[in-house]
Amino acid sequence: MDLETGTRAIIALAWARRFGLPDTELHYAAMGETAPRVLARDDTTDSVRFLRLLRGSALHGPGWALDAAERYDDDELGLESTLVRLVREHGGGRDARGLGETALYYLDEPLDVAESESTVVSFDVAHARELEAACPRDDVAEVRLSAREHPFTLLAEEGHKPLAGAGYDIWEGMVADLSALTAPALRRHGLASYITAVAIDDALTQGLIPQWRAGVSNRAAHLTAQTLGFVLAGSLTAASIGDTRF
Repeated sequence: MDLETGTRAIIALAWARRFGLPDTELHYAAMGETAPRVLARDDTTDSVRFLRLLRGSALHGPGWALDAAERYDDDELGLESTLVRLVREHGGGRDARGLGETALYYLDEPLDVAESESTVVSFDVAHARELEAACPRDDVAEVRLSAREHPFTLLAEEGHKPLAGAGYDIWEGMVADLSALTAPALRRHGLASYITAVAIDDALTQGLIPQWRAGVSNRAAHLTAQTLGFVLAGSLTAASIGDTRF
């Protein structure tokens, strides 16, 4: 399955704006044309980000990082280790920390979400926080369920115990950036997929394009994307620019 032309154009526009680029800068690559790497210079940023989107790519960072990246091809820049090394070797003594490699998935077709007879969906952020209290801190920090603009928590109908949650933030008024969280004892039962489908249905109703980001080693996140019919369209790799080392 492929993404519709209009969907690809919207995704390219959203990323162009997030990188501070002209609106059309990533358009042709999104339409299937091979395009040269786009450079987005920002001397105030505290990170270097490399985006691969459909048939194009873009690098966002300070001028010195963009200059240093000329010697690397896109496959190399897609590695977290390359961006960390680039900052440490060319950042004037600055330290660096990898911020991960994530696959970018998108969806533009509605899902058939069956109504559950044993669960209910809550929009109350208090239920999202209750779920977070039962989950590992690293998972909570990554998903940020209770901080999402639109959180959804799946509750057991009897007792209203939180089981799983999903939520999204709106990027550039066009993309719904999704994430999901499941109570540790209840994982691998499809609960994350179900509540994510509920969030997706809401996002599509609002005219947004659902986006799902999955860490390269997060097998569960990739499986959720595949289960829900997301289409892999690119990747994002990032590294932070730290303080000068002494």
